[in-house]
Amino acid sequence: MSPEPQQPEESSQTRSALAQDVLEYEKMVQQSASSGQLLTAIEVARDGLNRFGGGKTLQQQLALALAQTGALDAARQVLGEILKNSAKDEETLCLLGRVYKEMWRHASVPAEAKEAIEQACKYYGDAFALYESYYPGINLAFTLAAAGERAKAEQSAKKVAKHCRAELARASGGGGWFNKLLGSEPEQAAGPVDGWLVATLAEALTHLGEKKEAAQFYRQAAQIFQGRWRDLASMRRQAREILRFNGQPHDWLDACFEFPTVVVFSGHMIDAAGRSSPRFTAEMEPAVREEIRAYLQRVKAGFGYSSAACGGDLIFCECLLEMDAKVNLVLPCPVNAFRRQSVSIGGPEWEKRFNDVLARATNTLIANSTGYGATHEDGANSIGLIYANRILTGLAALQAQALDLDLKPVALWDGKPNGRHGGTASVVAEWENRGFHPHVVSLKSADGSVPAATVPAEAPSPEVQGTGGASLPQEIKTLVFAEVVNFRKVGEHQLPAFVREFKQETARLIAGLPAAPLVADASAGSMYFVFDGLDAAAKLALDLRDLMGRKPWSELGLPPDLSLRVALHAGPVFVFPDPVTGRPSCLGAHITRAQHILPTVAPGQVYVSQEYAALGGAERMSGVSFEFLGRLPTTRMFEDAPLYRLERRKSSR
Repeated sequence: MSPEPQQPEESSQTRSALAQDVLEYEKMVQQSASSGQLLTAIEVARDGLNRFGGGKTLQQQLALALAQTGALDAARQVLGEILKNSAKDEETLCLLGRVYKEMWRHASVPAEAKEAIEQACKYYGDAFALYESYYPGINLAFTLAAAGERAKAEQSAKKVAKHCRAELARASGGGGWFNKLLGSEPEQAAGPVDGWLVATLAEALTHLGEKKEAAQFYRQAAQIFQGRWRDLASMRRQAREILRFNGQPHDWLDACFEFPTVVVFSGHMIDAAGRSSPRFTAEMEPAVREEIRAYLQRVKAGFGYSSAACGGDLIFCECLLEMDAKVNLVLPCPVNAFRRQSVSIGGPEWEKRFNDVLARATNTLIANSTGYGATHEDGANSIGLIYANRILTGLAALQAQALDLDLKPVALWDGKPNGRHGGTASVVAEWENRGFHPHVVSLKSADGSVPAATVPAEAPSPEVQGTGGASLPQEIKTLVFAEVVNFRKVGEHQLPAFVREFKQETARLIAGLPAAPLVADASAGSMYFVFDGLDAAAKLALDLRDLMGRKPWSELGLPPDLSLRVALHAGPVFVFPDPVTGRPSCLGAHITRAQHILPTVAPGQVYVSQEYAALGGAERMSGVSFEFLGRLPTTRMFEDAPLYRLERRKSSR
C-alpha cells in the first residue's frame, strides 16, 4: 500500500506569492516557526532565497527550522555557506554550536559523540572569543564540561559570571535585591532586568561550585519566569546536567524551584435516573468534590488530563479551573456523540456544566475523530474507550516528562474490579500494571460505609472486538508507512542493486525484530507494515532510517541522495483475513491517518502522531524519546496535526 500524493499547501504558496522583499519573507518565516509550522517555515525560507538570492537572516532562519525538525546535516550545510561570507558572524557561529550540540545528544556511537561535542566547543568558542557575549560563553562552558574539560569550563564560566554581574548591576539601578546579592554599587540604570541574564549567572556559578550564591539567583530567576514552566524546566535540566558532569548532587538545585504537578483522572459517572444498584448518587457529590479539591491543592496541580463525562470527570475539571490550572480533555468520539453517550444521561444541569468546561479547556483531543457520531448513535464502543483512556494517560505522561514534573494519577472508584471495558476499573488496572500508582477517591456506599480495598482486575487486552453491529474485530494496531526519498532517480539498470542493498537489508531487519509484523507490503520505494505493539514498530522505523543514512549509495552504484521518511500512527482498525489474498489485512480511518502524515516527514526522519506518542507514554516505552515538533501540515483530510519526532533515548554520558 503506497501513500497518496501530497496535496499542495495553498496557504504557504499564497503567502509566498504576496511577499515582495526579503523582509516580508523573514517575517513570514518567523511567524510560521513561532506557531510550530516548521515545514512551512522551511518552504517559505527556501522560496525567499530562490527569489532574492542570499540573505543571512533568511539563511539563519532556514537553518534553525531545519535543526528543529531534526535535519541537522542540512542545517549544518546552510550555516557553512553563511560562514564563507561572514566568518565572524556571532549568531551563525552559535547556531553551528547548537547544531553540533544536538548531534552530540543524538549520537549513538561514542566516537561520533566526541567529535560532535568538540565541534560544538569550537564554534561556541569562536563566537565567545570574538564578542565575549554571555550566550556563547555559557554554552561554551556547558560543552566544555560535557567534553570533560572541567578546568576550561570553569574558566569560561568565570568570564560569563563577571559579565553578568556587571550587566545586572547596571540594570538594577537604584540598589534593591540584585545589588545586595551582587555585592556591588549600581551604575546608572540601563533598563529592566533580563531574566535570562539572571539564569545565566546562576548557571555560571553552578559550574564554579558556588552552590549558595547560585541558589539565590536560581530562586530569583524562578520568580521572574513564574508560570513559564518550559523555560524553567530547561533551566533546571541544564543545571542538573552540569552537576552530573561534575559528579555533584542536585538536591540544593531542586529546592530553588516550585513546580506544579500533572494530574490524570478517571472516575465513575453520576448515576442515571432509575439505576438499579446505586453507585455515585447526587448526594455524594459535595463530599467527592471536596476530597478531589483538597487533593489537587495538596499536590499543587497545574495541568490536568481527563475526559468530560457527567460525574467525576466534570467535577475534577471544575476543581482544576477553580485553581486556574490547565484542563486538557480527551474525548473518545466527537463532541455531539460524546454528549449523547456520557453527559445527557445526567440531565440538563450536567449538559450546562459540560459546555462550560469544554469552552474553558486549554486543549480538547478527539481520540476517534472519524467513525463515530455521524451514524453511530451510541458513540464510542469499548475499544474506542480503551484507546481514549490510554491516550489520556500517555499525554499526561508526556507532559510530565517534557517539563520534568511529577505525574499524579487519580481515580474516583468504588473499589470493585469488575467493570466494563474502558471503564474506571480497567483504567486503574492498567495504571497499576504500568507502574502508575493512583490516588483513589472512594465512593461511600448507601449506608455510609467505605468498600473494602480490592485488587484491580487484570487489564483488558487491547484486542477487544468492536460493538455496534460490527462484523469484524476491531483492534488497536501500530501502522508504519515508509517511503524512499528520491526513489524516482533510481534507473532501470540500478534496480538490482537497490533490491540487494535496501530490500534484502530490510528483510534482514524484519527477521531480527522481537515481533514480526502482522501485515507487510512493499511496492517500488514504498512500504507499509502493521504491528500488534509499539516497540517492534519503533525499532524497525529507526533501524530503517539508520540503514538509509549510513549506506554509501554512490559507491554502491545508486543515486547518492537516497534517504527515507517514516511515519508511525496507532489506533483501532478492523482486522481480518483478506478473502482475495488469504493474508491478514486491516481497514479503517486510522490507516488513512497514518498515510496522510507521511508526506510531512522530513527526509531522514521518523515522525509519529500524537496518538502514537501518547500510547508510548502510557506504556512507558523504554529506549526511545518523543520530541514535540508542533502542529505540522499533513494533507487536506486532516489539515495540520500535532507531530513528534521519534529518536532513540541515549544513556547518560
